[in-house]
Amino acid sequence: MAVFFLQPVQLGIWFSRVAEVQYALGLSKSQLALALLGMPVGLLPTLYFAGKLVDEMGPRHALMWCLPPMLLVGMTPGLAVGPVSLFVSLVALGAVVAFAEVGMNVYAARVEKARRKAIMNRAHGFWSLGVMVGSLIGVQLATFELSAFAALAIGGVILLPLLIAVAALLPFVEAPEHHEPEAPMGRSIPTALYLIIAIVLGATLVEGAMIDWAAVYMREVAQFTPGREGLAVTVFSGFVTIGRFVGDAINTRFGATVLARGCLGAALLGVIVLASNLGAYASFVGFALVGLGVSTIFPLGVTASAALSKRAEARNVSVMTFGALSGFLIGPPAIGFLAQATSLDVAFLLLVPCLMLSIALAHRLSVR
Repeated sequence: MAVFFLQPVQLGIWFSRVAEVQYALGLSKSQLALALLGMPVGLLPTLYFAGKLVDEMGPRHALMWCLPPMLLVGMTPGLAVGPVSLFVSLVALGAVVAFAEVGMNVYAARVEKARRKAIMNRAHGFWSLGVMVGSLIGVQLATFELSAFAALAIGGVILLPLLIAVAALLPFVEAPEHHEPEAPMGRSIPTALYLIIAIVLGATLVEGAMIDWAAVYMREVAQFTPGREGLAVTVFSGFVTIGRFVGDAINTRFGATVLARGCLGAALLGVIVLASNLGAYASFVGFALVGLGVSTIFPLGVTASAALSKRAEARNVSVMTFGALSGFLIGPPAIGFLAQATSLDVAFLLLVPCLMLSIALAHRLSVR
């Protein structure tokens, strides 16, 4: 839980200073949007290699080696002098973050197997909490008129000894013994993994759309108080965190299928509320429902992917993560193009069939 909490704090600092960097570099919205694609562009292809490395080194050692360079590279967006350098720095950051993401998720999956106890949702709840704390730190440092680079550097210096200590203190969790015969290293990806990816992709498409367009929706559609439209992102992120903290208890009591369908149903209801444009305060309810709805799907996907094989946990987790996080590349621009042709509330209806498909396949997240 400590690793999941500390790892994204510097990312949270960066998220809170994006607007400042945009202003300092004189970037238009389109230039900033293209530059911010650097992180998923760097992260997604690296997941393949990250899976292989974690398989060979083990998740505990992989974390100890990748966390220090992650903090170092995490300072570089603050040094950007233009859109190209910002894009390049974020590509590098995404590539390093990929190793940390796979390492943390594989380790958590092994703990679940060894202890026979669901922890994945709570672990990701701490990750969301780390982003929130980091963003608050970034805002506070801005009041002292510290630059984005100074804030990222301070965060990196403070986090470095903490993360190294926590990674070193992680108890050794032995990989599961291999009882079943499996194909050699060139083994094909199981069909079940593709179905898990389809479920989680539906949730990440929605999550990416909400993060990028929530504030714009509140300003242009709900016509909320100018300057306070960002509260929609706060409400959405807060309910993602709440959902992840209670998700493991519900999973243990009722099972992954019930949890997934309940969450995805809430997300579907929230999207319908937003598409109906019922007013500003109803829109906040919609964002809360969507945040609660998408909160547990990625953690459940990690657990289900790792459970498919005892020899290829890291491979399965990295492939699932690659497919799922593609939603952050596809969802926001798709919503934007459709909104340009119609309106943002109508564009949100594009998310309805994605969620319905995820609900129909939700039983695939159940681990036997």
